[in-house]
Amino acid sequence: MDINNALSLEENLVSFIFDSIFTKRLHPGIKLSESVLAKEFNSSREVVRKAFSQLQSMGILTYKKNQGFHVVWLSEEDTKNIYATRKILEIGIIKILTQKFANDELDLSVLNEKVQTEKYLKISLRNGEYVKTSCDFHLNLALLSDNEFLINALKPLIPLSTLAGLIYDDNKTSFCSYDEHNTIIRAIESGDIEKSKKIMNKHLTNCVKALNFGIKKSIFKK
Repeated sequence: MDINNALSLEENLVSFIFDSIFTKRLHPGIKLSESVLAKEFNSSREVVRKAFSQLQSMGILTYKKNQGFHVVWLSEEDTKNIYATRKILEIGIIKILTQKFANDELDLSVLNEKVQTEKYLKISLRNGEYVKTSCDFHLNLALLSDNEFLINALKPLIPLSTLAGLIYDDNKTSFCSYDEHNTIIRAIESGDIEKSKKIMNKHLTNCVKALNFGIKKSIFKK
């Protein structure tokens, strides 16, 4: 197998595992099998291990000696720390975007389209895709800032936030992220930086409040 094919296969494995987690075919805490995936993708175990290592570096998988790779389980404390870090980053991002819009340097049409997609997925009860799209909205905000340092700092927190949303999703909550995302867009358009910062802070607080930390690891299949 040449290097290019190996790299392509590795990326396909990473995408497959991502999709399997976010569509709940792979549950938090479950052990992943190198041999099963190698057979399924007709690849070597070395390529599978490299894909696992890539996901481990992103925080999606965890590794323990003699126990192998598992999909990470995020605790309540982990989740709250992730969102606390996001607040620091995203309040800075929203400030930049509000200034850019006021200076006529920002096109929000793509964001508006993303929110409509998010609403459709929520109404269609496609929960895995909805949670992922909801979290991706925030990465799209960061990309609009054109600040590579902020983008690179936020990027690894988005899949972890998605995973937390899948673990602690509460179907009984009335929280709809797409409504609050619309409010964030309108705040950017207002040109009021302090208002935008407060709305972002409140939104990320509500994201955590909407989670059900009473859900126990034992309910997930192993």
